[in-house]
Amino acid sequence: MPTDAKPLPMSKFRESQTWLPDDPRWKEFGYLAKARIKGRCAGLFVKCYLNTLRVTYVGAEHEKKAFASGRPVLYVSWHGSQLVPLAFFRNQGIITLTSLSRDGDIQDSCMKTLGYETIRGSSSRGGSRALLGLIRALKKGKIAAITVDGPRGPYHEVKPGSALLAQKTDAVLLPVGMSYQYCHHLKNWDRFDIPLPFSRVIMAMGESFSLSLSRSPEEGARTIENRLRATESFAEQQLTA
Repeated sequence: MPTDAKPLPMSKFRESQTWLPDDPRWKEFGYLAKARIKGRCAGLFVKCYLNTLRVTYVGAEHEKKAFASGRPVLYVSWHGSQLVPLAFFRNQGIITLTSLSRDGDIQDSCMKTLGYETIRGSSSRGGSRALLGLIRALKKGKIAAITVDGPRGPYHEVKPGSALLAQKTDAVLLPVGMSYQYCHHLKNWDRFDIPLPFSRVIMAMGESFSLSLSRSPEEGARTIENRLRATESFAEQQLTA
């Protein structure tokens, strides 16, 4: 696995946060520094936390096949199941989305600490800009990862925007499914997964697939949903095997 990324200089961190110059939070004394520190601490915690789990990665052959195709690669997963994959795939320059909220400022710093590249925006705010940025990045050969039911749900309901992104870029999609021996679920909309330390974890990569332009984004979203559910079921089977 590549070496850990260097911390983002404060000047570059500020540039990545302030493309909405009229937001009042930029005028709060020390706000950017606090967001950056909180994000870096979160990133360091995620890296250390992964070492407490017994993670088994299955389906690597699907990942190899996707990259061998020479087409853009897009990882897709559920919003609440992203903790282990974020730690596992760190420092590979994968592009992901972070929201424009205050929590998103912390998340943005966390993702950069983990070696990800970020684009700010979500379906609830800045969505068009974020989608365009992802399309451009994938067409340039970048690798991207998105949570297809975020940022506010409904739970495990894929948004058409993810299908549109795959169609516009002719990307190969890789579904990531998780299963845990022991896990705590937060009482929020995405039932965020927190596998308990020292428990066994299966991270499954499903078979790669693509979406033709002849299908509507809504049909594509249902395909992604079915593929993710199948991959998650496979991970659960591996856990009990």
